[in-house]
Amino acid sequence: MLLIKKVASALGLLLALTNASVAPPRDYAGRNYFLVELNTQDSNRPLSDFISAHDEYRFENQLHGLDNHYVFSIDKLHPHNEFLGNHNSNGHSLIKRAAGFEDAYDALMENGHLKSIHLLPPKQLKKRLPVLITEEPEQHTPPQKRLEMVDSSQAELKKVSDQLDIQDPLFAEQWHLVNTHYPGNDVNVSGLWFEGITGKGIVTAIVDDGLDFENPDLTENFNAKGSWDYNNQGPAPLPRLFDDYHGTRCAGEIAAVKNDVCGVGVAYNSQVSGIRILSGAITGAEEAQALVYGLGINDIYSCSWGPTDDGRTLSEPEAIVKKAFIKGVQAGREDKGSVYVFASGNGGRSSDSCNFDGYTNSIYSITVGAIDYKGLHPTYAEACSAVMVVTYSSGSGEHIHTTDIHKKCSATHGGTSAAAPLAAGIYSLILLKNPNLTWRDVQYVSVLSSTPVNEDDGHYQTTALKRKYSHKYGYGKMDAYTMAHFAENWKNVKPQAWYYSDVMPVSESLKVGSGPQIISKSILITQADLDAMNLERIEHVTVKVNIKSTFRGRVGVRLVSPYGVHSDLATFRPGDVSGMGFKNWTFMSVAHWGEPGVGEWSLEVFGDKNGPLDTEITFEDWQLRFFGESIDADKAETYDLDVDYAAVRRDRMKQEPEPTTSIESSSSSVPEQTNESSATEQVSTTEASSSTDTTTTTSEPEDKTKTSTTAKPEDKNKATETGTSTKTSEDAAETEDPEDADFPEEEEPEGEEGYNKQLSSGHTGQYFIGVAIVGFVVVLLLMKFHKSPGSGRRTRRREDYEFDIIPGEDYTDSEDEGDDDSFDLGRGGRSHRNNRSDEPNYPDGSDGLPVYEEEMFRIDDEDEAPVDKKPQKKHEGNKYQQLEQEIPDAENDDGDDRLGSSSV
Repeated sequence: MLLIKKVASALGLLLALTNASVAPPRDYAGRNYFLVELNTQDSNRPLSDFISAHDEYRFENQLHGLDNHYVFSIDKLHPHNEFLGNHNSNGHSLIKRAAGFEDAYDALMENGHLKSIHLLPPKQLKKRLPVLITEEPEQHTPPQKRLEMVDSSQAELKKVSDQLDIQDPLFAEQWHLVNTHYPGNDVNVSGLWFEGITGKGIVTAIVDDGLDFENPDLTENFNAKGSWDYNNQGPAPLPRLFDDYHGTRCAGEIAAVKNDVCGVGVAYNSQVSGIRILSGAITGAEEAQALVYGLGINDIYSCSWGPTDDGRTLSEPEAIVKKAFIKGVQAGREDKGSVYVFASGNGGRSSDSCNFDGYTNSIYSITVGAIDYKGLHPTYAEACSAVMVVTYSSGSGEHIHTTDIHKKCSATHGGTSAAAPLAAGIYSLILLKNPNLTWRDVQYVSVLSSTPVNEDDGHYQTTALKRKYSHKYGYGKMDAYTMAHFAENWKNVKPQAWYYSDVMPVSESLKVGSGPQIISKSILITQADLDAMNLERIEHVTVKVNIKSTFRGRVGVRLVSPYGVHSDLATFRPGDVSGMGFKNWTFMSVAHWGEPGVGEWSLEVFGDKNGPLDTEITFEDWQLRFFGESIDADKAETYDLDVDYAAVRRDRMKQEPEPTTSIESSSSSVPEQTNESSATEQVSTTEASSSTDTTTTTSEPEDKTKTSTTAKPEDKNKATETGTSTKTSEDAAETEDPEDADFPEEEEPEGEEGYNKQLSSGHTGQYFIGVAIVGFVVVLLLMKFHKSPGSGRRTRRREDYEFDIIPGEDYTDSEDEGDDDSFDLGRGGRSHRNNRSDEPNYPDGSDGLPVYEEEMFRIDDEDEAPVDKKPQKKHEGNKYQQLEQEIPDAENDDGDDRLGSSSV
């Protein structure tokens, strides 16, 4: 009997795995579903054994595209529901050894192949909140099917229409393609069309509420192999509900065929797949599968959905969905990585922010905001430090004109829901221009070739790459022609690397209206830290926090980098009255792109003085994480979500040789330290890897621009090695040369003797300084008593100056005289704040809080951040060489001069 049962189980398993990608219909009313992760890397035997040992659980299916993950279900009336819960999933464990279920619990936990259990409660994902029409549309004369020029503003439209034989009746109204009413406020795509760059061969998956592929505007460009309906479990993702029009409209923006039906897509010869998930209840398992469905077919995944845009919701993807993103960027597009495009959200009118959305807040997604047809920021569009670019959508009374369901055309499509697919269509043109781009290269192209817009409105900051960044507009609007030609000659960056700091305990509180109003914590990152993790420069920064609050919407969080670039991570949301606070919440910023990472990073937590005065905030702990380009491509690793890379770093740092002598810094060359240890404290390599945690709990933040007398370059290098931050007014734009930085972890310098000399340079330097001082005194005495004719005049001249300037040395901080806060990228400036004035970055008064203008956010309270006043060079020909000219002295030793030296 037992043998028969095992044979039946094996046959059932074989049948199930044969149809593993097809999940049977879900019975959410009668059954609970959960995901089991088993180590089946080498054999399916662990799965077979699990099924045999637990016949009370029904095997449903294997997750398509996600190895080792299997869906099971259990009847809701079964007693095992009393103890089943998450195990090693989502950062916590809910499974328990409850009374009466000890044997069942032990049977699960003793399985050596079981890695995790993840509950799968049903949920319904939300399309981006519809945008209310609050403005009257401007009156325009509707164009004819065959455009007859009325005035010169329509010349470009007629040129495009005639040369490409576009007869679509809506084309003349598709202002986002050619804007005749506000020229220049379009995606500038016609030049690519003339070159034959229309998207052919690129496939974009519309992850949404379905796709009407029977519409003649989409039939020709529909890709069936990359499509699936997860709401109705079938291969045809057709709209079925009355409001299933969202995905079809998005698809039309990208790939509407050039015919005579509605309008044309921005990449009208590309293809679109449909992945339907928004029209009913699904679980995290289906959501994860949707994001990796057709990895060998779909190049781009366009997602115009996320948590509700109500200004109250805080939500992130489940662990399995995060793993799907990672799978996509590691295995998609023949291992170059799928491109995920997400709409930033339409909750701007509710003071919502895309940093409270774990999808837009992911390093794997390109977060796209919106501007309208006048080039203005619409009030619905959410802003945050995760916004990378913006492109066109509804506002100022106008909308996006595109394809609709039931063979109709839409003139009311809008919100960031329309901006994201338009961006996805532009990315398909970029990938056609350079198919070798990785998912990170696509983001680099976005950062480096988008066009800043409305520079008097977005509180722009100048970043380490001398690019302008705004929480409203990201790095600017997407110009299809400029970006595609920029991408054409782009040299791929090295593989990704990452750094995790230790989790920094804080456990400090404030109460709005009384006592300290800000908690500021600092962490000092050394070059040795980053070398141990093979990280050369930053792309994404994430901050994981635990913050308790009686009123979550009144908590503000801001990150300040060594460059002085601000990331407003949490902005005030008056509608978010939750008392849950932020539990293991991860914020993300793209504002620090290109920074080397070394120096002092500060996290500021504060309350809203305009909120309830009894709001209590407890800052419990935080962790800083960097993701960026590796130093050595040969040492690149594969990222694993479940690995504690802080522990990995600590382990690697212990393997480094420890200094044999203490490293001292004199008060004349090293300013007051940011930590509590003295400047003469002996520092081991392990100590250098640990974080410096500084707390400021005064109503005014501490002045971080304190200076001392002139510091020599070698003294600054010593300070970096000892894990201290050196800041002087004279060196405000200087940093250590990459050749003088700490040696990488596994790279042995030439000669052990030279290495030891570097470590003991503190004593050697002091010896030579002493000798030099004695010699200088002797020379002065000799000069005094042995003057030659005319020497008196020369002596008086020397007394007029404190020191002589050596020809060829640059002692200024910028080309602008007296501009001490500007930043010279060619010189480094690794640990100095270029976007702050010498005054505290907060208004006068006892609260000491950042000023927030327009409720959303404000970068600082100064009228304008200092910027480099050199004339900006246009990117004629869309070549990166023009950008290089804006970044002086920024060439690598290895010839990789895209982003400057290894220290940027």
